[in-house]
Amino acid sequence: MSLKRWIVVLLFLGGAVAVAGAPGSVGFSHGRWTEVLEKYVDDQGLVDYRGLSGDRAGLDLYVEAIGRHSPENSPGLFPTREERLAYYINAYNALVFHGVLDRGPEEDSVWSGVVSGLKFFGLRKFTVGGRSMSLKTLEDDYIRAGFNDPRIHAALNCASIGCPRLPRRAFDPATLDAELDAAMAEFVAGERNVTVDYRKRTVRLSKIFDWFEEDFVRYEAESQRRSGVTVVDYINRYRDRDGAVPTDFRVKFNSYDKRINKQ
Repeated sequence: MSLKRWIVVLLFLGGAVAVAGAPGSVGFSHGRWTEVLEKYVDDQGLVDYRGLSGDRAGLDLYVEAIGRHSPENSPGLFPTREERLAYYINAYNALVFHGVLDRGPEEDSVWSGVVSGLKFFGLRKFTVGGRSMSLKTLEDDYIRAGFNDPRIHAALNCASIGCPRLPRRAFDPATLDAELDAAMAEFVAGERNVTVDYRKRTVRLSKIFDWFEEDFVRYEAESQRRSGVTVVDYINRYRDRDGAVPTDFRVKFNSYDKRINKQ
């Protein structure tokens, strides 16, 4: 057996890669992550953490693969932007699962602590492509800074009720653009995320639009090539014409629901 074939076989047995694309090419597989999502996430995006805690082999194998390979240390596995972005989104969501299980599946919230969320998102370290990093570093330095695509805020799930709904399949590089559009459209259509009060001329938005307002406004300004845009202009990209939010309405932000997204 040739050396190249041995490498492919060994990586496949390790759960990290699968043959994809052109003959002989190798790509990172998200199959194990999809299996976890299909089995332990319901249609509302709520997670059976208790069940998963007793059947975590698939998740652990996927997390091990994330620890070994990333677009940084294995660029050949991620030749396109879509493959790189899908990897980072899926990695973030899977590592959140892993962190919840390590804390114990019956925790009420991952945001507990003197500084809300610091321990889970800022101090807890995970291995991504051989590098130790926090979830905050993964989100800020690799996903937000690396891709300048605010749709990721409708795809990243932080184990909280206030997060976007967790899908039951891994994000797929082949259909990623459509999946991200659909995720953002679903997010801004949700009453808890965008609530328009025509009588009071106000709109109440998810706290996510407050925390990451810069991402949405910068992207919209660059896309429209004009200044003076607001987060509402971005939201209206994904609202039906009849449901567009008046841009002169006063914007308020809802409190974030930090309860864990468990079934």
